[in-house]
Amino acid sequence: MPSSRLATLLAGIVVALFTARRLEAQDTASTQHEPAPQAPAVQINGLLQVWYLDGHTVTSAHDTYRIRRADLKLSGVISPRVRWRISLDGAKLLNLNKTTTVAADSSVLEDVAVDQRSRILQEASINVTLAPAVRVDVGQQIIPLSYEGVTAASQIETIERTMFIAERGRGGGISDVRDIGAEVRGSVADNHVDYQLGVFNEFGDTQNSTDQNDQKATIGRLAFRLPGLPELQLGGSGGVEGGLPEQRRERAGGEGQFRNRWLTLRAEVMGARDRGLRRLGYYGLGAVRPRPDVELVGRWDYWDPDLHNESGAADAAEREIVAGASYFIEGGATRLAANVVRSTFPSGIVQSSTLLLFSLQVVW
Repeated sequence: MPSSRLATLLAGIVVALFTARRLEAQDTASTQHEPAPQAPAVQINGLLQVWYLDGHTVTSAHDTYRIRRADLKLSGVISPRVRWRISLDGAKLLNLNKTTTVAADSSVLEDVAVDQRSRILQEASINVTLAPAVRVDVGQQIIPLSYEGVTAASQIETIERTMFIAERGRGGGISDVRDIGAEVRGSVADNHVDYQLGVFNEFGDTQNSTDQNDQKATIGRLAFRLPGLPELQLGGSGGVEGGLPEQRRERAGGEGQFRNRWLTLRAEVMGARDRGLRRLGYYGLGAVRPRPDVELVGRWDYWDPDLHNESGAADAAEREIVAGASYFIEGGATRLAANVVRSTFPSGIVQSSTLLLFSLQVVW
């Protein structure tokens, strides 16, 4: 090859390498100055729980599979200070409210309407941050009553919640219920105090509906964490709806929890008054985590749906002992749990029962 052609070829290779290095350096510099990818405008989360029950309690069926929860949660950012949130539960059963009248000494069905609380819409709220420690939530949301009532179902140590929440067929449902209203919330005192205070249509009676009277329910919750001992939390919650004596409703409760990496100890009490009806529930719970993926739990629970009557299954006081274990898969996103539930009734009106409960849940 002539020397002139060889020189030309070498010069071309040098120019090509130099150009490539410059382009590579430019690409690296532009990548370093690109802004970090933003969070998605719409975030999708969910919870799916599949149960198997063997045995029975006053309100539980015998030997059956059940889709307990099929929650789909959507949230998004409208601006740096405004967010929105919508959640649905596809596992809810549609119920009917029936009105009867007496005709010729017989009970006759007079009217039937859909129970709006049984519709799948759970939450629909707009969240506005007014200051670092002040956020206002407007719309349908969980009312701030009790620790378990405001804690996500996927984070409860037992498969089912305490009886003053879960026994909805026997006067329960005091908390972990939703209603439409406005609430202010936040954390103060270097995040040692959490507060929630809201005004709602009712105490969960008007989910997906409008208020049926002129009174509003004022509901609030406070939780304190001691400086130097963040594992210990104490608090209380309550609410009142005024009006005439036959319309007045009240809620009051206290809570305490110690939680660290391997141990949880918690106790709660909740009382309710709806006109002349008095109800009371309380429990104590302990959970041990010998390994990050294993949790052992025990709970003693008491529920009396009517403190002044003891006539049958609808108003009998109940004691419940729960023992169980959970195994967490894939960093906790999947949980397999088993609980044994023993229910007894101090009055003896209702027969004691034992329930074996299994649950497989996935969180995303």
